[in-house]
Amino acid sequence: MSKEHNFDAKVVREAAAGQWERIIQALIPGIPDKAFTKLGSHVACPVHHRGSKKRGDGFKLFKKDFHLSGGGMCNSCGAYPDGFALIMWANNCSFAEALEAVAHELGIRSKEDERAQAAINRVNESQRAALLKEIEEKQAADDARSREKLKCLWRESIPLTHPDAEPARLYLKGRKILCWDRPGLETVIRFHRSVKSWNENLEFEGSFPAIICLVTNAGVPITIHRIYLTEKGEKAPIESVKKMCSYPSDRTVTGGGIITGPWTEVIDLAEGPETSLAVEMATGLKCFPTVNATLLENFVPHQGVKAIRVWADKDRSGTGEEAAKKLKVRMWELGIKVAIMLPPLPIPDGEKGVDWNDVLIELGLLGFPRQQAQRKCA
Repeated sequence: MSKEHNFDAKVVREAAAGQWERIIQALIPGIPDKAFTKLGSHVACPVHHRGSKKRGDGFKLFKKDFHLSGGGMCNSCGAYPDGFALIMWANNCSFAEALEAVAHELGIRSKEDERAQAAINRVNESQRAALLKEIEEKQAADDARSREKLKCLWRESIPLTHPDAEPARLYLKGRKILCWDRPGLETVIRFHRSVKSWNENLEFEGSFPAIICLVTNAGVPITIHRIYLTEKGEKAPIESVKKMCSYPSDRTVTGGGIITGPWTEVIDLAEGPETSLAVEMATGLKCFPTVNATLLENFVPHQGVKAIRVWADKDRSGTGEEAAKKLKVRMWELGIKVAIMLPPLPIPDGEKGVDWNDVLIELGLLGFPRQQAQRKCA
């Protein structure tokens, strides 16, 4: 790169504020349009070309300040705080190369262009401040709506023991899970008679009964995980049966989970609520669901935890086991022991994997490690 094209990063960065959507669309064409039309929504990663809510490995642009800074993240690859970092990652280039690409996209191709842009930036400084204020006000309004929706959803829910929660009980019974009436479970896993559903294209799919689970992080409520059902206790006929509600930008789900019991020195973890309840059904152990593999990998235990049993999913892709192994490495560095329990079942042809709920259904209590089959659901 020639010396005359060593652009001033401050000038280019200020010029890019408010222009990041068109810049990123031009320089990283592999990002699906959905990422721009609904900031914060997960799409296929432009680098490894995968994205799944179940695996939790999708890519997203930051909802809070993308238009101002251009940042985004992939749950598998990492977080990139601004557009330059995002371009460096996606295009495997240096900062200088990313800076020049952004400058050219903005029409800055020479030192003369740069000086002219610097003058424009000074004139537009008040506009940038107004844009920042507008973004902050919009985010505050979005956060307020998210909080109210979450509170309303939880407020309208009922315990799984309520007569109207029959669809939830039928669903769990079909999965050989009968510990839905365990005292205390109603504080984190409940039932809602009618929850609206939209698909990834923001098309309304209808309203359905749903099991809802409270996701917390360090004791703070963050969001709600939903499992959509039919009145007969089957999975709802929609694009994605399991979804996590959006949550305020000042909170993070990473590190958290669905805490279904008291914190003890030894805790049990699994991905899905059904898997966790299957473990509890078979062993009596209170098993905390983390919702997906990424949250399992990044789970942060309460102070005082000395050991963790991970009832990992056995996926054909290896995602579940790999997440458990990464958690194990992190925990060992903190002095916490981790044992990984894998389902003793082969993955059937045509299936993506098996979990411990499959073990309960196929093998019953005998499919679980004997030393853990100590007591019935309490």
